Parts: sequence; structure tokens; C-alpha cells
Amino acid sequence: MTKIFVISMDTEIGETRRAKLKYEYEWFIANEEALPFIKDKMYNLWNTKEKVKKAKRGVMDSYYRLLRKIYEEKLNDVIIAEDDCQLIKLPEVLPDTLCYLNGLFINNHAGYKNNWKKYNDFNKEHKIHEIDYSKSRILGLWGIYIPKYTDVKPIINMIENSKRLRASDIMIMKNQFIKHYIYPACFYVDDGGYSQIGNKIVGIHKNTQGIYNV
Repeated sequence: MTKIFVISMDTEIGETRRAKLKYEYEWFIANEEALPFIKDKMYNLWNTKEKVKKAKRGVMDSYYRLLRKIYEEKLNDVIIAEDDCQLIKLPEVLPDTLCYLNGLFINNHAGYKNNWKKYNDFNKEHKIHEIDYSKSRILGLWGIYIPKYTDVKPIINMIENSKRLRASDIMIMKNQFIKHYIYPACFYVDDGGYSQIGNKIVGIHKNTQGIYNV
């Protein structure tokens, strides 16, 4: 049976979000602060607020520790979700490759370098699709599927060996570790109208038009 880990802080907000989840999961406690090597390597713009800096480090630290757990304990057939991820439905057969279960599609708008915009023109057949990284990318880690524990080792190596770290979803996206996505999305996002990272409140977004309905 597929095991779901939910990353969530031991706070009132985290408790409120976990209480809304209607699926079986194992709580993986998110850290408010990061391991020193992650803290030292995290890149931020000069005007990044301290709350956002701390949150980015904490998210990276949480994913790193959970990925290490998965690898060291040789855990197969697992899902990592965040505490604002509400399960819609998992497919009867999950893929044999790392896979996004939800996320925000972006594409290189009008071909301009580094001009990535929200994107809803992608394959919407009800199946597992390969991501064409020349045309589109996916932001967010609102559900990722890990079929084999060995699949996470390249991500662990990246975190440990990178000279500079950015936000977790950016690092995973830019290194193209996850090559597939499931349509329709298996989760939707409900952050309760409050972001623990910054001012970008998501609210409730359900999968009605794309892998992530914007």
C-alpha cells in the first residue's frame, strides 16, 4: 500500500491543516530552522524578507531529512505531500518513475529567455505524461510520487553538493529530477488562506482545468 508522508510544522496552523486531511498519512515534522550547511548555502535576493529566508531554509531542510529517511530506510512506493495538499484520487496504477501529482505549469513565454509564465496548454489526456522541459516546467511540490528509494539519491546528492541552493521546487525543477506528471492532478491545494512562507496566499484551488487550476 502506498505510504503518504505529510510535511507539516508543529504549530497551530500545522495542526489545523492536518485536521482537514481526509486520508491516511504519516506526519513528518517540519523544522523551523535548517541544518547549518543548508542555511549557509541558501541563496536569497538582497531584499528578501527574513520570514521568507527562514521558510525557504526550513522547507529545504524538511525535504532533505525526509529524503534521507526514505533512502536510508529503503522505503519504496511513497508519496511526499505538504499539509495543504488535499487528496482527490490516486490512479489505480502508479508509475515506475518519479512523478508530480500536482503542480503549477509554466512555459517560456514568447520564447524570451527566463520569461516564464503560467501555462495551461499541455497534454490533458487522463494518463501519465512525460514533461517536455524544452517547453514547460512545473513549480510547487504539492505531491510527488517516489516508486523506488534509490530515486531520491540524486536529489540528496544535489542538496549536499550544490554550492548554492534556491527554493526546493526550483532546484528539483531546474535539475529535471522529475520527468513525468499525472493528469488529472491527484491533489488540490487548500492553505486556509494563510501562507507560512510569505505573502503569496494560495487559498483553495481545485483541479478543474489543468494540473493546477489558476
